[in-house]
Amino acid sequence: MIVFDLREEARLISFLYLFGGLTLAFGAAALVPRALSKQLYGLSELSRPLSITLAVLTAILAGAEFYERHEADALVEQCLAGGCTVVEGQVSGVEPLHKVTSGGRYTQASWGGSFWVGDTLYAHYPRDFSSYSPVNHLRNGQRARVYILDESLVLVEVMD
Repeated sequence: MIVFDLREEARLISFLYLFGGLTLAFGAAALVPRALSKQLYGLSELSRPLSITLAVLTAILAGAEFYERHEADALVEQCLAGGCTVVEGQVSGVEPLHKVTSGGRYTQASWGGSFWVGDTLYAHYPRDFSSYSPVNHLRNGQRARVYILDESLVLVEVMD
C-alpha cells in the first residue's frame, strides 16, 4: 500500500482555483450592459482590466501546475522503472507532523515530521496548508519501502 506518492502532493493546487474563479467573476461583470453598470458604480470599467490581469495570472499558475504535475509523474515513473534509490526496512522513530518554525507577521509556520527506515532518517516538510505526509500514515514497527531521488521522497510504500 502506497502511503506517500509525489504525484498526489503535486496535485495540491494553491491559488489556481481562487484566481480562476475571480477571473470568471470579473469577466462576467465586464459583460454587464453599460446602463446597468452605471447603476453599479462603473463595475464594468473596473472589471475589464482586472479580468485581463487575473486571466494572465491564472494562465501562469495553470502552466506552473501542469509543469509540476509532469515532473512528479516523470519522477514516479523513473522510480518504478528502477532509477531511484530504494531503502527497505522496519520503520522506527516516527515523529508526527509538528510546527518546525512559528512563522512571523508575513510568513506561515512551517510543519515537518520525520521517520527512520533502517539506518536512514527521512524528513518531510509538506507544503503550506497541507497535511499530506508519510509520517501521518507510518507506524513504528511497520515494514516500508522508500524510493528516493536526489534526496527527495518520491514514493513510500508500506509492506504488510
